[in-house]
Amino acid sequence: MMGTAGCASQTSDVPSEQPGSEGLTEPVSQETQEIIPESSREEAPSGSRPGGKETQPESTEETRETLPDDPDTFVQQKIIVATDIHYLAEELAGNRCQSFMSSVESGDGRVLQYGWEILDAFIDDVVEQKPDLVILTGDLTMNGEKQSHEELAQKLETLSENGIEVAVIPGNHDINNPYARKFTSDGTVKTDSITADEFAQIYSDFGYVAADSRDPASLSYLYKLDDYYWLLMLDSCQYDPVNRVGGMIRGETYDWMEKQLESAWEEGAQVITVSHHNLLDQSGVSREFYDDCTIEHNEEMIRMLYDYDVRLHLSGHLHLQHYKEDEDNGISEIVTGSLVMAPCHYGVLKIWNSGDIEYNAKSADVDGWAKRNSYKNRDLADFRTFSERFLNQVTYRNAVLDLRKHTMERRLFFSDEKIDEMARFYAKLCVYYYGGRMFEIADSVQNEKAYEYWTSIDYVSDLSDFLRNILEDDAKDFSHLTIHY
Repeated sequence: MMGTAGCASQTSDVPSEQPGSEGLTEPVSQETQEIIPESSREEAPSGSRPGGKETQPESTEETRETLPDDPDTFVQQKIIVATDIHYLAEELAGNRCQSFMSSVESGDGRVLQYGWEILDAFIDDVVEQKPDLVILTGDLTMNGEKQSHEELAQKLETLSENGIEVAVIPGNHDINNPYARKFTSDGTVKTDSITADEFAQIYSDFGYVAADSRDPASLSYLYKLDDYYWLLMLDSCQYDPVNRVGGMIRGETYDWMEKQLESAWEEGAQVITVSHHNLLDQSGVSREFYDDCTIEHNEEMIRMLYDYDVRLHLSGHLHLQHYKEDEDNGISEIVTGSLVMAPCHYGVLKIWNSGDIEYNAKSADVDGWAKRNSYKNRDLADFRTFSERFLNQVTYRNAVLDLRKHTMERRLFFSDEKIDEMARFYAKLCVYYYGGRMFEIADSVQNEKAYEYWTSIDYVSDLSDFLRNILEDDAKDFSHLTIHY
């Protein structure tokens, strides 16, 4: 799909038309706006769910992060969440050869040409912040190349060497992927992908060896952060016998999940669930492409999580910075944006001793990493601007191509000036939307002439549907969320 979220696409080895040019997006606001969702709901009748939980034990550590205005309130756990890294081994990129660059420039706006630098900058950020755990929620590799998995695992060793635990789960790109390719000056050639068993072996030190329980039917596992906070790392991918984009939880996995949730309830532990695919229909985008984004038959999983008072689910897959709360069941899902899609977000999750959970999205400090490593590349020196400009260019080009195609097929006439104005409008909205920042421009977009052009014509395509869903989505700051206990 041209210019849409990453949930419904896999990278092909067929290059497309090159993008046009586009200017910088509007200045990025660095202000933090906290959004506090409604999290209260009526208790179910006695006996319909397990009983109440014990309060969490107090920490005896003196080095916990504390609130400046309340020294008695401290961070009990800090977790960093990253997703959709789409890492490609450097050798497989052919030294950023032309076929690789053509694939990137004709893609969906991911800045894969700097994927290595982004990952190194992210690892530096993590080492500096010293979290209790790093969670990687799938699509670890570009297209499941064995060499990419092995190289990524080597890079993650840096975190282990600094005493930082890592827990991973697969995404739809990672296992049995038929698009695993090596780029050469002449095009692409097939390269080895991996099986589910090989995934668990390669990432054995990043969740699987430390797992307190393994699901025999999938790559799901239980990871106990401490006595009170448990993580259910859920494999939502379909790769046997063939790789599929959409997500589902196996019937056997539900049986295993319920045993872990029951055990957590009996021991007074709070569970956070994690998957690559989305638990909730996050927006019109995920509803439009339901089979590819939201876990199939998600109502069964939502019901199970409600029964055991699970409050938070973490996922990726959409490449959008987003969140949603199921008001009926009190479950909040946070979708972290892709690490390689502007603005290259990862999430910092803080669990306070009060039970409150605070989430803040943060951009990888590629600029600082480049400066520390004496890189003279202009793109890296102001990477936030470069990555947003690149996303703008790609989505602008996709809109131009779509509008021209529509004009030819419908025998309607759009002047080049009108096409340019409409494409610029679409590209600007994409940059803000992927970054979870539509609230910054929501009040002004309806006053733009291009808005009238888009909404007044009889024009149906994947791209126009995506634009409509952007405009219909809630205009919130999706980068910041506090869930009260």
